[in-house]
Amino acid sequence: MRKAKFGCLTGTYALNVTMGCGFSCVYCYARGYTNAPPKGKVYLFTNLPYLLTKTLDGIHRRVRPDYVVLNTASDCFQDHPDILNITYQVMEVLLSRGIGISFLTKGYIPDRFMGLFKRYCHHIMAQVGLVSLSEKYWKTFEPGAARPQERLENISRLKDMGVIPQVRMDPIIPFITDTEKDIDEMFKRLRSLDVKSVSLSYLHLRPAIMDHLKRELPSIYKKLVESLFQGQKWTHVGTSTKTKLVPLGLRKKGYQRIKSMADRYGISTFICACKNPDLKGSICISGQIASHFRPKGALRDEQLSLFC
Repeated sequence: MRKAKFGCLTGTYALNVTMGCGFSCVYCYARGYTNAPPKGKVYLFTNLPYLLTKTLDGIHRRVRPDYVVLNTASDCFQDHPDILNITYQVMEVLLSRGIGISFLTKGYIPDRFMGLFKRYCHHIMAQVGLVSLSEKYWKTFEPGAARPQERLENISRLKDMGVIPQVRMDPIIPFITDTEKDIDEMFKRLRSLDVKSVSLSYLHLRPAIMDHLKRELPSIYKKLVESLFQGQKWTHVGTSTKTKLVPLGLRKKGYQRIKSMADRYGISTFICACKNPDLKGSICISGQIASHFRPKGALRDEQLSLFC
């Protein structure tokens, strides 16, 4: 367990249960890491619950963190029994010691996790990743993730357990997932579930992600995505040394239009600042996590080292 060193989560305690992710979303930035396993292969840290318990309960332990962000480069709810078992144990180790957890998922959350979340609802910040309700989009861009309808069910089931989830629309792809029809349908469904807040971010590319898109997307989508970034310069975003952003003017108009549509449904939106360094963003996710778990003015910065 170490502090993250990327984007808006810099300085936040983070923990990954796996290296690699079985969802294999074609746009996933984590697939571009130099140590990322190839598509279809996932490494599970089976001894993680033991090591985490030993670290937190050791006689030489320092002050425990207030919260931990789980699976920043994978997903807690990959549909494999061994991954789910280790994830459950890790969550239970943290929650039973009064340590909050935050996660973003595109998976379906099994019932047994809901029972755990109900017991510790005030120690959980959940985000559901949902860019489009289109089955075609899901099959093309997120083939291993849960169906859009299952993710909507996650929202409802989390609320029943006392956990108020936030929706994360990331990555929005121009002309594919930001059409007026798609966005209106999305906000209409979210409003029916009483969702109050949605974070927004357009697609950004790194060299390895572009390679995945070229290999895995149908020709029509591949050409569209390539045209979006044609002529765009490589720039720095977060810790990435080479990233291309959707043209600024296109993003500005898109965010304004999406925000206007969300306002009509009483849903607040904010732009992910770390993925839009050339735009003024609202409070980034790290600030929301901190305010969710930590009393104002409380400071607990001691480093807890796992695997060191």
